[in-house]
Formats: sequence, structure tokens, C-alpha cells
Amino acid sequence: MQKTNDIESIINVVKSCDDTVLSTNRLDSFPEARTIMNALNAETVNLNLHFITDRDSPKMAQLNRDAKCCLYYFNSETRYAVRLFGEMRVVDDMGEKQKYWRDSYREFGYTGADDANLTLLEFVPKSYKFYVGDEMKAGLV
Repeated sequence: MQKTNDIESIINVVKSCDDTVLSTNRLDSFPEARTIMNALNAETVNLNLHFITDRDSPKMAQLNRDAKCCLYYFNSETRYAVRLFGEMRVVDDMGEKQKYWRDSYREFGYTGADDANLTLLEFVPKSYKFYVGDEMKAGLV
């Protein structure tokens, strides 16, 4: 990673990835990981990240029970990886939902920012971990 501060380095990795892996805790307490689109974070300037999902998806049931989660970003070209630990919250504000709405979401069956099934999530970071060579960098956000 470049010689910038840790948060800047993390943001650079986040912005470079089309997808990320979201890990949650299933209702039976086992961990579960899945790939989610990172498109809403391509221009992010901080680590409060945004994602969309279906209201009735299994991840929503898991996050409603336990909002703690992990995002794992990996850029296969640079081989940089970052783990972000935090909590996911539902954004109910219609202005925010409209801000993050993309017409391309229609291909997933959504009709607009006001679609009752469209759920906007915001990741609220608490800590991070990544490596530069064999040196582990970890800290609070």
C-alpha cells in the first residue's frame, strides 16, 4: 500500500473493488459470508459504506438479530486486502434512498427508491485490519 495514512489506504482499496464479501452471523449463530455489490462506494470519501438488498433476504433477518458484521475487500490485481468490522444499519430516510438509487437496480426487480422491498444499508465501521507485507495494521475508526 502507498505511504498514506491507514484510513486513506483502506478507502483506496474499497474504491478499487467492484464487490466485497459481507460476513454476518446466521440465526443458528454460525458465520455466513456472501459477495455483495460495492457500486455505491466507488466514490466514497469515508468508511460509512452503503449497500442495497431485499427486505426479505436472509441477511436482513441475520442483521436484524445481530447488526455486527465484517466486510472483506480484496483487489485481485494489487493483492491488497482489508477487513472492516462494524455494524450494519437500515437507512429509512427517503432522501438518502433517492440519493443512492440507480436506474440499473430495475434489472433486479426494484421499481424505484420508494420500492418497499428495496433496503438501503449503511455500514458503520468500528475497526479495521490489513497487512503491509508481513506487518499487520489494525485500529479503530
